[in-house]
Amino acid sequence: MYVRLLLGLAASVLLLTGCASEEPRPSMPKAGAVYDGPLDLRVDYADDATVAERAGSAGRALECTGKAYDGGGADNESSGATVKSNAADAMQDHLKNINPRQSGLAETGYVIERADPDRVLYSYDVEGRTKIAFVVANDITDIGGATGWGIESWAQCDPSELAPEIADSGPLDVWTDPAGNRVPVTTIASHRGAEHCGWEDITFVTLGDYAKDISYWRDTTGELADSLRTTYDGSSRLPAGATNTTYRYGGRELWLSPKRDAAYSVNLDDVDDVERWPAAKEPIWCM
Repeated sequence: MYVRLLLGLAASVLLLTGCASEEPRPSMPKAGAVYDGPLDLRVDYADDATVAERAGSAGRALECTGKAYDGGGADNESSGATVKSNAADAMQDHLKNINPRQSGLAETGYVIERADPDRVLYSYDVEGRTKIAFVVANDITDIGGATGWGIESWAQCDPSELAPEIADSGPLDVWTDPAGNRVPVTTIASHRGAEHCGWEDITFVTLGDYAKDISYWRDTTGELADSLRTTYDGSSRLPAGATNTTYRYGGRELWLSPKRDAAYSVNLDDVDDVERWPAAKEPIWCM
């Protein structure tokens, strides 16, 4: 999925409150249910590994409403991170290489869910349930060959399950249904184009898996015209037979053409305000 390119460094995130320059302090223990399964599950680095396989014990510690969204192990031997003498310092070291707006993960609000002699489980909870988890271990080897405390595995639930202020500041737009319930980004999500490709003014929305399903592009300049099935139209009309997905974001609702060659963004306050977003002929990648 295209989004995973943006989340590859998500393991480097602040697990402690306070300024990055301050001495790390342990967070308070978690109140409520504590994960009591194994903390030393193997991390699978295979390209075709499932989230559960590549997230190790961090994946097991999640309490998602839906499926686990993403996770993995930390490539400490090539990332440039150095191991530390304790778990808190290891987290602080990882923070300096992270852009939270790209990771989509919380910077603060993590608590110690469980502390074993050689591993510590940190969790970010929503209404008492773990939505992001990190396992920090004391047997990690870094690029210099030293062994000590470092991130072993991490995992997260769908961004729609995070606190709105966290998910809404991340790279993906979380849509809602007519009742205002937040819809999983694996069902529908939108995103601004990549800056390094000069696509900041382009927005795309995907229903399902980006690599397998249809995406629709708000390309007002026609830069990607050769890759799209029709054209953008900022003053369009809904075609006969259009289907209402009922998904909403930013005061607009998404409809689909009968042939699925375009999506239509309709203003909820002005049904005559309709934009046509052409479908991609095939997944468009920013290299």
